[in-house]
Formats: sequence, structure tokens, C-alpha cells
Amino acid sequence: MERNQGTTGLVYLFLLFPLLAVVIISFQPSKFPTFPPEGFSLKWYETFLNSDRMLTALKNSFIVALGASVCAGIVGTITALGFVRRSFPKKNILSSVLFLPMIISPVVIGVALTAFLTKMGFQKNYLFLIAGHTTLVLPYIFVTVRAQLYGFDQSVEEAAMTLGANELETFFEVTLPLIAPGLAAGMLLAFVISFGEFTATQFWVQPATSTAPIEIYTMVRTSITPMINAMATVLMLITVAVPLTLDLLLGKNLILKSGL
Repeated sequence: MERNQGTTGLVYLFLLFPLLAVVIISFQPSKFPTFPPEGFSLKWYETFLNSDRMLTALKNSFIVALGASVCAGIVGTITALGFVRRSFPKKNILSSVLFLPMIISPVVIGVALTAFLTKMGFQKNYLFLIAGHTTLVLPYIFVTVRAQLYGFDQSVEEAAMTLGANELETFFEVTLPLIAPGLAAGMLLAFVISFGEFTATQFWVQPATSTAPIEIYTMVRTSITPMINAMATVLMLITVAVPLTLDLLLGKNLILKSGL
């Protein structure tokens, strides 16, 4: 048992060490990254916070991730309700199609969606990015909400409608609160995935809508400074802080409550 725990600890250390190295190097005072660092300084965080370009990219990532998670939450919930509550031809095939963004390479999705939306006359702006990210994260919300609906006791809805509630009132007053853990978990996962998405995003951005992962990649190609590590550390903190904050606000073990 102790040997298994020791092996597990080594595996976690191996996986986390690159991230820890990024965080440690972000606090070094010299311009050229060294490990271990030669000292301690917040210089590169100050540089990052004074960079309008980096802060704009971070803001863009927030806007796109929030917009994509909300849009995917709405579409995914409606879609899951349709698949669970209704019968229609080729249902299993269509269900498999919804999972294609999880299977197909993001490069293929990026190129295909760019060609499609451009042909439809869309300009590369926030809506273009949100539409693309919604496509990428939709399956995650669909599967979490569908899992909640399969274990849902429909007699509760029938009781509400017997007492005089219409279908819309029943959904918002009964169904939605009961599937909320699955929906919240799916939207949380969608936000985190969208916030860090790079591969497909590179086909959809313009300079004004460049996101944080795109800016980090651009900086790595041109010049490597500890400010890249500082920005990467901020992204990691946000990625960890968002789930923890929502877990505190919405209740413990949100993912477990979702049925995943």
C-alpha cells in the first residue's frame, strides 16, 4: 500500500514539476530564465500588469470563455432535453455527431468553421470567437446535463403540472433547479477549456480579439522572458480559482453531484 502511494506521489511530482518550474522562474529578477532562479522579484508581474496588450488578451479570454460557456449551456440544455425526452429517427447517430468536437482535431474544426462562417459573411470578431468556442465545448455540457436528466424523476414534473404549472413554469421552477449541478459542472468545464484553448483559436482571432494563449505563443516565438512565465502563472491561478470559487458558492463536490 505504501509503495503504491509512493509511486503515485512520484507520478504527480513528475506531472506537476514543469508547472512548478514555470511558477518559480516567474519570480526571478534576471531577464533570461534560469533554474534555479538567482533571486526573488515581482518585476515581471509588474511588467505584465503594465502591459495593455497582455491585459487586453486576458480580458478577451474572459469574454470569450464566459460567452461560450453561457451559449453552450443554453444550447446544450435544450439539446439534452430533446434527446432524453423525445424519440426521433437516427437519434443515436445524431447523438454521436454531437461528440465530434471532442474527437476531431481542433485544427480541422478551426479550418472548417473559419471557411463556413466566412462564407456566411461573418467577420472575425468576438461573436466569431464565441461561436467557435461554443462548438468546441458544447459536448461537455450536453453529456453532463443528459446524465442528470437520465436520473431525473419525471413524476416531480407531473406533480407540478397537476398543481397548475405550465411547461415553462415547471422547467424553471422544478426541472432546472434539479439539473443545476450537471449544468453548472458542464459550464465550469466549458469555461476552463475555452479559456485555455489555443489550437483552433489561432484560426479565428484578429489582433483586437487575440486571447491570452495566443499572446503567450506569440511571445514564445519572438522572445522568451520571465513575463511569459508570469502570465502563464496568472492563467494557472485563474484556471484553479474559478472551479474552487464556484464550488464554494454552489456547494461541495459539484462534479460528483453532476453524476459524472
